[in-house]
Amino acid sequence: MRLLAIDFEATCDEPYNPDPQEVIEFPAVLVDPGGRTAEFHSYVRPTAHPKLSSFCQKLTGITQGQVDLAPPFPDVLRQFEEWRLKTCPDALVVTSGNWDLASMLPRACAQHRLEVPKWADRWADMKQLYAENYPRGSDRSTQTEIASGVGVALEGRLHSGIDDARNIARVVRRMMEQGVIPENTALWRCSGCGGE
Repeated sequence: MRLLAIDFEATCDEPYNPDPQEVIEFPAVLVDPGGRTAEFHSYVRPTAHPKLSSFCQKLTGITQGQVDLAPPFPDVLRQFEEWRLKTCPDALVVTSGNWDLASMLPRACAQHRLEVPKWADRWADMKQLYAENYPRGSDRSTQTEIASGVGVALEGRLHSGIDDARNIARVVRRMMEQGVIPENTALWRCSGCGGE
């Protein structure tokens, strides 16, 4: 079974996130039991709120210059779809939580008047897989707790989309080695996110 780890980063601020919140990093990492590796990665230029808050830059490590030079969301989604069809058209997406595909992707598609892609109708939530297959697991476990629970050390920077996607891929690969069979856990999509 091939999986595709995705972990979006989005515009953010304290005490409130901008509205609309927009994808600013779109990474995907192939999880292939055969050992094949492939990655897609792009920063995304926000259009409703083009200036990143200092909080967002500090949290994600993404700079204003990186998003200023990046393509807008519709172009990145199209580039990803081309890459996905060539690389792993049958892969099930795996995420750390439901937010990426149940909330952020539908809102981004609605903002740009795009249909939510069919591949995003199904995904495996690593947190739910952990809760269902490990004695100390909970669907509220953090990525750090899950990694530790399955015996994987996290690498890179938390809240870097590409580092988080690589870590999700490593953790889920280890879960599969330990007998977990990832399957679709998507049972809902947020109300008012577009695509209903």
